[in-house]
Amino acid sequence: MLSTTSVCDDDRLTPPIRRYLRWLVVSMSMYASLLVTSLFALRAVPADALVLRAAFGLLPALPLLLLVWAFARYIREADEMQRQIELQSVALAAMVTGIGFMVAGFLGSAGVFALKGNLVAILVLPALLGSYGVAKAVVQRSYAG
Repeated sequence: MLSTTSVCDDDRLTPPIRRYLRWLVVSMSMYASLLVTSLFALRAVPADALVLRAAFGLLPALPLLLLVWAFARYIREADEMQRQIELQSVALAAMVTGIGFMVAGFLGSAGVFALKGNLVAILVLPALLGSYGVAKAVVQRSYAG
C-alpha cells in the first residue's frame, strides 16, 4: 500500500534538506515536462529556423537553473558538518566524473568505441549527479563511524 506521507515530511530530515527535496521534485518535474515538450516541438520546427530550434533546445535547461539555486540555498542553510560532507562529496564526484569522461575520450580516440559529442555532453550532468550520490554515501559513512 502506498503511503500518503511524503519523503519530505520525514522527521529525521532537517528543514534545509526538506526544502531542498521539495525544490528538487519541483525542478525535476518541470525538467521532465519541458524535455518532452521540447522534443515534440523540435520535430515540428524547420531545420532552418535556428533561433526557434535553439529556444526549444534550451527549454529543458531552465529548471536546471532552479536546481542549482535550490542546492546553493541548501548549502547556505546547512550546518558546518553538513557543508564539509557536501564539499567533499562534490569534489570527489567532480574528480571521478572528470576522469571517467577523460578515460572515455581516450578509448574513443583509440577506436575502442565511437563517441557522439552531443550525447557525451548530455550525459555529463547525470554522470556527475550519480557519482555525487555515491560519493555522498561514502563520505557520510566515513563520518558516521
